[in-house]
Amino acid sequence: MAHRGRLPVVAIVGRPNVGKSTLFNRLIGERKAIVGDRPGVTIDRLETEWLLRDSGIHRHVTLVDTGGIGLSAAPLQVDGRAGHVDLQSAIDLQVEAALEVADVVMLIADGSSGVTPLDEMIANRLRRQHENILLVVNKAENPDTANDFYTLGLGEPLAVSALHNQGLHQLRETLAAALPQDEGGEEEGEAPLARLAVIGRPNAGKSTLINAWLGRDRMVVSPTPGTTRDAVDVDLEYKDPQGEGIVRLIDTAGQRRHSRINDAIEFIARIKAQQAFSRADAAIMLIDGEAGISDQDMRLMTLAHDKGCALLVAVNKVDLLDKEAWKLLAERLDFRMRGLTDVSVIRISAKQGRGTHGLLRQAVSAARRNQSTFATGELNRWLEDAQLRQSAPSDNGAVVRMKYCTQVSSSPPVIRVFCNRPKALRSAYRKYLEREFRVCFKMTGVPVRLLFDASDNPYADKKEGKRASSREDSRGDKRHR
Repeated sequence: MAHRGRLPVVAIVGRPNVGKSTLFNRLIGERKAIVGDRPGVTIDRLETEWLLRDSGIHRHVTLVDTGGIGLSAAPLQVDGRAGHVDLQSAIDLQVEAALEVADVVMLIADGSSGVTPLDEMIANRLRRQHENILLVVNKAENPDTANDFYTLGLGEPLAVSALHNQGLHQLRETLAAALPQDEGGEEEGEAPLARLAVIGRPNAGKSTLINAWLGRDRMVVSPTPGTTRDAVDVDLEYKDPQGEGIVRLIDTAGQRRHSRINDAIEFIARIKAQQAFSRADAAIMLIDGEAGISDQDMRLMTLAHDKGCALLVAVNKVDLLDKEAWKLLAERLDFRMRGLTDVSVIRISAKQGRGTHGLLRQAVSAARRNQSTFATGELNRWLEDAQLRQSAPSDNGAVVRMKYCTQVSSSPPVIRVFCNRPKALRSAYRKYLEREFRVCFKMTGVPVRLLFDASDNPYADKKEGKRASSREDSRGDKRHR
C-alpha cells in the first residue's frame, strides 16, 4: 500500500483588497470565498483541499485564504447591539496561525497601486517568520508593473490577474516547485502494518489511550483540555496471528467546534488533525462516556470517513458509568450514528486499561480491511450474484445492468462498476450494492466507494453500420419504385 503523506499547506496573505479571495476562488475553480470591493470582507480563515494540476503537476494541497493585514477597527453587531471591536488583532491572529502551519506563503500585492508602506511592513514581517515565500502581484494586466515590487526583497514577483485569468499557469508551476517533496512514497525501513489516528474532543483521553497501548507515559497527559497541540506519530511493535510488525499511532489535538476556534493554537491543531486523518488507515473516535456524544463528534466521524479512514467508536471512562447511564448513552449512540455504516462501538477505560488491547486488535483489523485488494474475478462473481438476488429497477422499461467491475485503489477500497445506464441507476440500488459488497467481503467500518461508469458497447459501431445500410437500402427501393 502506498504511504499516505500529509497535505502541504499554502497560505495566501497580504494587505486588504489586493484580490486574495479572488485569486483563491480562481485557483480552486469555484466561488467559495466571499469577494467584495471594500477592505475587510474576509475576516476568518478559509481553507480547502485543492488539487494543483497543470502540465504534468498533480499535487493535493490545503489552500488557506486569510483576512487583510492592516485593517483598522470596525463596528460590529453583537446580539443586536452595536458594538466596537478591533478586528485587526483578530485577523493578525489568524494570519499568524496560517503562517505557523504553512509550507508555502503567497504574499499578494496590488499591481495597480504599486508598492505601499504596508506591503513593505508585511514583507519585512514575513522574512523574519518564514523561509518559503512567493511574491504574487495581482491586478497586473500589464506584467511590467510587477517590476516595481523587486524592492520588497522577496525575489522575482509573479505578475497575475486573477480577475482576467492571466499568469496563473506560471503561478501554478512556481508554486509546485516551491512545495516540499511529495511524501507519497514509503519511508525507509519497515512499512507499518497499519496507521491509526486517535481522534476526539479535548480531554476525551486520547493520549491516555495511546500510553496504555505503549505501556509507558510517552504522551503528555493533563486534565486541562487541549494539552495535545500537534499530530504526534509513535511506533508500536505489534504481533497477532496474521503477522507482526510496526503499528503507527497518530495522536491528534482535541477538536472543538469551528466557531470556538478563536486562537492560533486551536487553528493549527485542527489543520494538523485533518492531515493526520489523510494519512491514517483507520480512525478511532474516542468519546468521553461522561460527556456523551455531540454534534462535533459526528462531524469528526464524517470527516474521518471522507478522508478514507476505516472507523471505530470507543467509549472511554465507562468505569464512571453505572448500568442505567450506559444504557441511556448506548441508546443515544445508536440513534445519532444511524447514518453511519456498521461502525463498531467498543467500551473501554483507558486510565484503567480495560478493553484497550481488544480495541487495538479491532483497529488493526479495520486498517487491514481498508487496505484490502480484490481480484477482478471475485469482484465480478460478487456483482453477478448481487444482481441475481436483486436486479436493478428498469429505466422506463429498458433494462439497467451492471456489466463488470474492477478495483481502482485501496485505503479506502474504490471499485469502478461499468453499467449500461449509470445515470438511470437509483440511489436505493447503489446502497443495496454497497451493502452487499460489505457483507460479502466483511468490510465492517470501511468507507467502501463504488463508482458507476458507462460501459462501451463493442457492437455499437456494427449496429450503427447496419442501421445506416438499412436506411440506404430503403431509399434505393423508393427511388426504384
